[in-house]
Amino acid sequence: MSEDAEESFHLFQSRIIEEYEKMVPEFDITVVDATLPIEAQQTQMRQQVKAKLAQAKRLRVAP
Repeated sequence: MSEDAEESFHLFQSRIIEEYEKMVPEFDITVVDATLPIEAQQTQMRQQVKAKLAQAKRLRVAP
């Protein structure tokens, strides 16, 4: 990507991030802000999982 190893690494990272960002809407991926305290991240994830489980339960019980 570049003669400079550090620049090449940054270019590679940018491409990886772009690909992950494309996957978010396609696969309905939940993005978590990793700069938040771990407790806040955990709370967000628990809420998301609880909502998904409730949705799955409703779908399973529905006629």
